[in-house]
Amino acid sequence: MKLALIGAITGLVLSISWTVWGFWTAIGILLTTAIFALIGLVLDLIGFSFKGIVNKLSTKLAE
Repeated sequence: MKLALIGAITGLVLSISWTVWGFWTAIGILLTTAIFALIGLVLDLIGFSFKGIVNKLSTKLAE
């Protein structure tokens, strides 16, 4: 159910952007979304987290 909802929302956004801005802009939006999703997946796989970065920065500032 969750993937069907995500697919439906993605299709709706893509079709609306295609209608409003045109084909190439819609393809650009789709490619940008895919690139940032891939970056997020890679960062998740290597264990990057904002909580860890904030903890490291706060300990360095506290020293």
